[in-house]
Amino acid sequence: MPLSARTILQRLTTKARLRHLQALIVLNDMRSMGRAAQAMGVTQPAMSQAIAELERLLDVKLFLRHSKGVDPTPAALDLLPVARRTMSAIEEGAERLAYRHHRDAGLVRVAATGSAIGSLLHRALPRHFEQHPHIQVHVDEVTTHQLDAAFTGGEYDIVCCRPRPALPAGWTFRPCVSDEMVVICGSGHPFAGRKHVTLDELGTATWLQNQVSTIARVRFDELVQQAQWTSIREVHVLAQVPTLIWSMIKENTMLMLVPRSAVQPWIDDGLLCVLPSDATLPLDDLGCHWHVERAGTATRHFLEGIFKMGDLSVDDGNSAAT
Repeated sequence: MPLSARTILQRLTTKARLRHLQALIVLNDMRSMGRAAQAMGVTQPAMSQAIAELERLLDVKLFLRHSKGVDPTPAALDLLPVARRTMSAIEEGAERLAYRHHRDAGLVRVAATGSAIGSLLHRALPRHFEQHPHIQVHVDEVTTHQLDAAFTGGEYDIVCCRPRPALPAGWTFRPCVSDEMVVICGSGHPFAGRKHVTLDELGTATWLQNQVSTIARVRFDELVQQAQWTSIREVHVLAQVPTLIWSMIKENTMLMLVPRSAVQPWIDDGLLCVLPSDATLPLDDLGCHWHVERAGTATRHFLEGIFKMGDLSVDDGNSAAT
């Protein structure tokens, strides 16, 4: 009589082991009992035994042996996606726990938008490591669409970006640097070095365009309507690779409307120029979000370095937790 789903579930939850699922995955990938055993760091008899035990639990043949190795049966192919998801979840759990141990020992995980990296972190990190060389800092660049997950996933101690319209309980925000939307160009552009560029002149230029969901694209579309530009020359490169974008601006006669913060390192190095114009618009300040109750010593040291707070404590942030 075929086993019911309930019976299979009961056997898997009470008698199956992670090594059984790992053996299934590795043997499918290697298609050789010997190579699979070597990959798992066990003997070939132990590998054969693990597969045999899983086959007995499920009452089904998982692999067909032949002279060149093994091939998975349809039953094995049905089980493989589940096994991979299970092992992936276990690996994620191990990473999270390891991160927890490291964070308690002096690790800070930071999520930051490109603008926050350009305006905050590229200056703060060198100073931080001079003062606290024992603290590790892991930085992940995130897009606007990934910010909500950065607050709720429990993976980050600090999120550097503009103030969010709503924050999960316990999180607070402190502004650090002002920002504005500016027009940039390469140092060789005909407009570079001008004291002022009119909107009419900007309307004759070629523009490297931003992605449709960015604040820069929204402001650009508003600028087109405000200035009544009827014909715009645009170049679209839909790639979230700042170095590629800035190199195109630097080497070509194109303009781009961007937050100053996103390109501040290249401005500081003289690779890009800001054009004084009526297209300059204020933006929300950039700053740091952190969870007050979960902030450990390493997190507080990092925040104090960014804030340049002196005798002001991190608990005295300007915004109350939401």
